Amino acid sequence: MPHTSSRLLLALLVLAVALSPVGTAVAGRITLTDEAYLNVNLLMQPQVQLIKDGAPVGHVGTDFFLRRVRLLVFGAVTKRLTFFMETDQPNFGKDGKYDVDFYVQDAFVSYEFLDKVWVDAGFIIAPLSRHNLQGAIALDTVDFHSNVIRFTPGVGKVWRDMGVQLRGFAGPVGFRAAILNGVRGSVQPDGRVINPDDWPRGVAMARVNFLTREEDLFFQGIYFAEKPHLSMGAGVDYQPDAIATASGIHDSLALSADAFADVPFGADMELVFQAAAYHYRQGFDNPNSGTGFLAELGYRIGIVEPVVSATYFRSRVDAQDALALRPGINLWFKKHTFNLKTEVALSRTGDISEAETGIAGTAQLQFFY
Repeated sequence: MPHTSSRLLLALLVLAVALSPVGTAVAGRITLTDEAYLNVNLLMQPQVQLIKDGAPVGHVGTDFFLRRVRLLVFGAVTKRLTFFMETDQPNFGKDGKYDVDFYVQDAFVSYEFLDKVWVDAGFIIAPLSRHNLQGAIALDTVDFHSNVIRFTPGVGKVWRDMGVQLRGFAGPVGFRAAILNGVRGSVQPDGRVINPDDWPRGVAMARVNFLTREEDLFFQGIYFAEKPHLSMGAGVDYQPDAIATASGIHDSLALSADAFADVPFGADMELVFQAAAYHYRQGFDNPNSGTGFLAELGYRIGIVEPVVSATYFRSRVDAQDALALRPGINLWFKKHTFNLKTEVALSRTGDISEAETGIAGTAQLQFFY
């Protein structure tokens, strides 16, 4: 970890220790006043992967690394004024590389100016769909379906962007609408101009909660629910003249539609399902233009949950498609605090009808406290 990163981590831990006598600390929560509190949490996700033909001589390759190691600091100053910040150093040690970036992944302040209606300002997730708004801590699968989340290249970092967002509820309808930096207006080396009027990026999502209302800042892939959840939503992401390809300057447009269900059956059984469709227009000669789908289905019995997921992307450019099927088993020893997820990924990319099938087995242990 770089020296500056070490100092940041040390400073945050010292702050937590220094404030701990002020109030009662439970699972990282430090109570300061009746309304103010501070949370300091740690997420670690050690992974091992076995990859077909991953060794130099063509045998099965092995890789041990930390998929994520995050420090989360969040809390409240008053009942209505809150904040959230987290760091990340993803894929630490993957392929033997330990010089990966340590960076701030989320950083924003929120003010609840009406009941259940907030304004967020800072570095936030672009609210296109429920799936990309899920927290990595609470996924029902080993990882995100990143191959169908295709935001404008070069914008923000890991699906985040700088700006302001209105977030809240109108009865059963949840909504998020954000104005973000997106692609800044600039002259390209070939003289062409991207976003000549420097218009910001607009992203919005609305979803209907038919049963239990999801009020999470980051949605969960599985709730270990006592009450059933069922919701459907749609989103849009647009910025004019944001992408340059060989054929010219193009608007960037993304559309999404999704559904989610988490239905408990008794105290120890639960059906979890989600599906989403995405459509991107970023220039007809851009491989990111096209239509993608994802689906997940799991059934938890006690701590054991068989789960299967699938991802498909059909590009507008020939031989740039992607298909993956991932069956697996989750063991929820202490729900999201401590668990083990496993999967076998069968994937094809390029010309799917002719491509060789890649096979990778993954086991991920999660500790969050």
